[in-house]
Amino acid sequence: MLADTAQLYSDVFTPELFVLLCGICLIGYEWYGLADRSPVGLGARLGVLALGWTVGLAIYEGVPLLFESTPTWASDATGSAGLGVGILGIWLSWRRFGWGEHVPGFSALLVGVTVPHLLITPFWDISTHVLYAVVPAGYLVLVDRRFAPLALVALGMVVARPLAGAHTWPQSVAGLLLGIAFVAASRRYDSERRQRSSVPR
Repeated sequence: MLADTAQLYSDVFTPELFVLLCGICLIGYEWYGLADRSPVGLGARLGVLALGWTVGLAIYEGVPLLFESTPTWASDATGSAGLGVGILGIWLSWRRFGWGEHVPGFSALLVGVTVPHLLITPFWDISTHVLYAVVPAGYLVLVDRRFAPLALVALGMVVARPLAGAHTWPQSVAGLLLGIAFVAASRRYDSERRQRSSVPR
């Protein structure tokens, strides 16, 4: 019963859906802070998010179909790579249209954490669910503490994955620690960047 509940929790907050949820929340937050809250502007932003998410999902689902057999870690690797490519497209679009700073920061953090994940996954099954719950939720909490419930969802995933039998406790905790390290590094970088920009020249 406990394992079934943990698996259901993992399925409801699977990485591709949880990253999408966090992206929607962040776009809404950033758009609401604009002086010109045009519905067209919101629609364009959500459209870019949907396109990036679709590209990522296509890579995740499509690449394994090109091969007769794949190693056990392939789905985690293609999922992570797909998410990285899709998010990179979102980052480029936000920069191109000058839509704000939060979504590019969120995107850069996700693309950044994809690199070590891809390097680790073939050798050790670090929890993708945990990593891609902690990073987006952690970023949103840094933006505004009212996003704290998303962080609780991420912490719940640390427990859910071992209980579901999908990962060992060390693999789940490693996803948590790697995610925290990247969120903390992002916060430090952003703080130093703001300090530099505030220094008179």
